[in-house]
Amino acid sequence: MEKEVNSKESESMFYKPLPVDARVTLEQQSQILGSTTKNSSKSEDFLIEYLEPRTSANIDDLSALFKKNLPLRNVKPVKENKKTRMRKKVLSSIEKRRLGLHKLPKTGLKYVSFAPLHQLWLEYIENNLGLEMSASGANKDMLYQKIAKADYHGCLLMVTRSKCPSYIGAKGIVVLETKNTFQIICEDDKLKSINFLKFIRQF
Repeated sequence: MEKEVNSKESESMFYKPLPVDARVTLEQQSQILGSTTKNSSKSEDFLIEYLEPRTSANIDDLSALFKKNLPLRNVKPVKENKKTRMRKKVLSSIEKRRLGLHKLPKTGLKYVSFAPLHQLWLEYIENNLGLEMSASGANKDMLYQKIAKADYHGCLLMVTRSKCPSYIGAKGIVVLETKNTFQIICEDDKLKSINFLKFIRQF
């Protein structure tokens, strides 16, 4: 008996009857919204009407569909704006010909005016070849490679041997270097074009 009394007392602690005003309010709301059974049936009808034209009747298709990951929306990854590298624009050979960069005026050039260019070339070639080092310590193979790749604008050269007799003895400052030729200005202020594949030069 004591246990039953205690259980009833514990239940009364957790379960208490609703106040009258709260019950009246809930009843009024239920009347406004309608019964639960009516709402549930309407919800089911709406759900069926919405899903039938949009889904397959085959259960296998539905089960395969549910196994897939279906994102809410297709989100494209945002690409970071990479800074465009400024590339050095080099003129092509066609553009150089169009601008006339391979041509020099045949008149108006003075041999003396290219003397400062020759002095600059002497400093350049000395630093490039490392002429301050002793000849014994220099690597000859590497030295020859540097000579072959050097820039000869401003070089004072003289042709000592050549397959073409008219080249022999020609002496002047290189004012233009192309793929196979040197254009030099001689002491008489005249330009001379020499094919350097056909001669041995000294400078």
